Amino acid sequence: MMKIILTICLILFIASTVKSQTISDAGRRPFENLSQIKIDIDRDGKLDTIQPRTYQITVKRNLKRKRLMKRDIQNWITFDLITTKGRRINSFFKYKYGTAEQGGSYWVYALVSADDINSDGKTDLVFYSGDDTSDETITLISKGNRFIVHKRKHTTSDDW
Repeated sequence: MMKIILTICLILFIASTVKSQTISDAGRRPFENLSQIKIDIDRDGKLDTIQPRTYQITVKRNLKRKRLMKRDIQNWITFDLITTKGRRINSFFKYKYGTAEQGGSYWVYALVSADDINSDGKTDLVFYSGDDTSDETITLISKGNRFIVHKRKHTTSDDW
């Protein structure tokens, strides 16, 4: 009897995890769309604010070259969290989505709630980034004042 109950719990847990990590086309947005994302992170019944920001970093270039090349410029997105209680976590997740040489690289991204993947009572997140040839999905586990990468999945058009 105990094995049956454990099996049912495991099946329900896996089903909810798979369901919570599915990101629809409606949830995807171009990297130019930096509007706020509303998710109840602290589980107080009120939507908290996640503010995306994009920026560029110039990597160390070959000193023999006189000018800066587009491949030397990396495109990044980061997310700041502000809860309704006033708690703030700046840059809780950063992601490099390409270089200036590649025209920005990935076209779209999404950050959505994954409910509570590891059953610790905290809201976890799923980040998605992709284009028509490949994508990457990253599961972020909440550790209270930070998020850590739990799982990373990269797919290419050959995998489809």
